[in-house]
Amino acid sequence: MKSVEEVTAVVADFGTFISVAEKLAETMAKVYYYSPCEQEYVDIRDCVLGNGLAKVQRLDNLLDPDTLPEIDLFVFPDIGFGGLQRYLRSIGKAVWGNLGASELELYRTHFLEVLHDVGLPVVPSVTVVGLSALAKHLKTVKNKWIKVDCFRGNMETWHHVDFDHSERTLDGLAVIFGGAKEKVTFVVQDDLKTEIECGYDGWCIDGRFPTATFQGYEKKNELYLGSLLQAEDLPDELKMVNEAMAPVLKEYGYRDWWATEIRVSDGVPYFIDPTARMPGQTGEHQLETLENVADIIWRGANGELVKPNWLYQYAAEATLHYEPLTKDASVKDEWKTLHLPEDAMKWIKLYHYCKIDDVYHFSSKGTDEVGVVIGVGNSVDEALKHLTENLDGLKKLPVHANVAGFASLLESIKEAEEAGMKFGSRIPKPESILKTMGKVL
Repeated sequence: MKSVEEVTAVVADFGTFISVAEKLAETMAKVYYYSPCEQEYVDIRDCVLGNGLAKVQRLDNLLDPDTLPEIDLFVFPDIGFGGLQRYLRSIGKAVWGNLGASELELYRTHFLEVLHDVGLPVVPSVTVVGLSALAKHLKTVKNKWIKVDCFRGNMETWHHVDFDHSERTLDGLAVIFGGAKEKVTFVVQDDLKTEIECGYDGWCIDGRFPTATFQGYEKKNELYLGSLLQAEDLPDELKMVNEAMAPVLKEYGYRDWWATEIRVSDGVPYFIDPTARMPGQTGEHQLETLENVADIIWRGANGELVKPNWLYQYAAEATLHYEPLTKDASVKDEWKTLHLPEDAMKWIKLYHYCKIDDVYHFSSKGTDEVGVVIGVGNSVDEALKHLTENLDGLKKLPVHANVAGFASLLESIKEAEEAGMKFGSRIPKPESILKTMGKVL
């Protein structure tokens, strides 16, 4: 096997993890980046992702015969590409990817069946096919969570309070799903009475997990705080889920990042959501908290579980939101531009971007999120202080992070520790953190 410094790799995704390519390019001989741009009417926003980066070259065709022979490693940090990954491995290419296990995340009904088969607790759920059947069912129940099979681009999980509050949502979904609305499969789940939600943030090689990794707490799509623990010291709830899922992942031929969301209610751990890929907004810190990330990916893609060399004990992340020019304006579908300080880029991981004349341009559609900012340290205080310093360097730019949520996040961690779920060092009081972080963005 080649040394990691001799490897030519390509990172393929949809624009969220271009930063993975940039990180690998610091170590590997050559790194390409690919995101799909083929469609009947080509959109420039799809074609420029990853352009202009110093050490990364964009590919418009992933399987171009001029480049395919030279590529040693294919990295798929995001969802999808399962069939292609299996093909590439079948022709002898090293593949870091989920090999089709993204169906665990996309198909809620399949995921629930897998939980039942491996003996994990399952949240009481009802499967309903068709929007009319869903509406009829929701007239009879209150306080449920509604999830969808496959079509997350059309519907994210939403909370059903009662039918009067959900009727407008159902009307909107009828327009979105159109003539196919009676073919869509929904899952209606009970609401778990708990504030304790934790997760595993690591990777898996053929059903095996690293000797030490992060576990973390997330404020959805906004904030993350994680601690490094030895595998044997992870909360029992995390270990139970990983042990149960290991044979499933091994059967897929899984060699990829792996993250879990687990809610503990009345002492019972419920595996709510699998992330069979790099977890966006909670996993980017591994590109900087891991000293040997390139080696882990290269040798892991070849079936070898490498011991991680961690640099920090704690990591925090905050999502960066782009600000509109006026209060009532929206920037979700517009081009966004930032002139970011180069000395800060180590701690900023961007989404859907290219670089033109030293300026970062973002082509993201339907969101104001442009990336995450990372803070690291050997205590919670150090990690949050480092995050604060990194955010402070962006104060003059049209971006912000909703850091006030760290107060509730710290309360959740404290509650989990009181329930016997180890986190790590002293948890600072929320008011002290707010006093410090209230000065930024």
